[in-house]
Amino acid sequence: MNESSAEMRTRLTAWGVTPVGTGFSTPSSELMPGTRGGEAVMLKIALVEEEARGATLLEWWGGHGAARVLARTDRATLMVRATGSRDLTVMAAAGQDAAATAVLVQSALTLHERTPPSSGEVPLVALRDWFQVLLTTRSDDPVLRRAAERAERLLATTPPADVAVLHGDIHHGNVLDFGDRWAVIDPKGLIGHRAFDFANILCNPTETAALDNLAARLNTISRQASIDPVTLAEWTIAWCGLSLAWARGDAIPTWHARTARAVAELLLESLNDGSKSSGTFSIGA
Repeated sequence: MNESSAEMRTRLTAWGVTPVGTGFSTPSSELMPGTRGGEAVMLKIALVEEEARGATLLEWWGGHGAARVLARTDRATLMVRATGSRDLTVMAAAGQDAAATAVLVQSALTLHERTPPSSGEVPLVALRDWFQVLLTTRSDDPVLRRAAERAERLLATTPPADVAVLHGDIHHGNVLDFGDRWAVIDPKGLIGHRAFDFANILCNPTETAALDNLAARLNTISRQASIDPVTLAEWTIAWCGLSLAWARGDAIPTWHARTARAVAELLLESLNDGSKSSGTFSIGA
């Protein structure tokens, strides 16, 4: 039995969890659905530092827009499990993209309501550190180069009023139906400009959905989150560049990488064309 499996067994017993079905693994964690005292729960064992940091942040949010943490150690987290039937990916594919986007935006806004914690209370990664792989990449790829230029400028000019504790990976699969509310799971634990938390929405949940709804989503998010559309577009370009920097060396681009490149190219072209008027943003104008 490996160390994480042993920890899983220890926590199941210590926290009185009865497994439901079978557990499963990801590259960064091991998970076991279960029940405790009649409540649906999920036990998660972190395999990497990023997951452990995210669990600390989930606990700090205290259920405010996030899955509620019931117990936690350095590596293990017991949280309420989502059992609702609604799915944002399904909604986006079924003609309800605007409704799904609104849920994602409100989820991020709810998280951002909390004042950043005092130093050391929660381990958070500054956006500049998160972007290092893009900022230090030397490439002839024009998308990477232009994304890095924008990221450097945005990171250097973030107004203090726009700094928030960030989830870092808001998308359709990380905001779940808990029955009476939507709540996030799997935060990365970042801090920086709040616009960063909306960029990934524009690149999900599929390549088709992202490209077909890009302009509508950008304008909707800009309005609902009170972020200038050009600022949101530039943060999205920076996010896309970061995604591409992470994917460098892949033999076959994933749909995530293809989408990031396509979204960045469309936004760069639109910014160059000055495709913004009357507070709205046009794509391919």
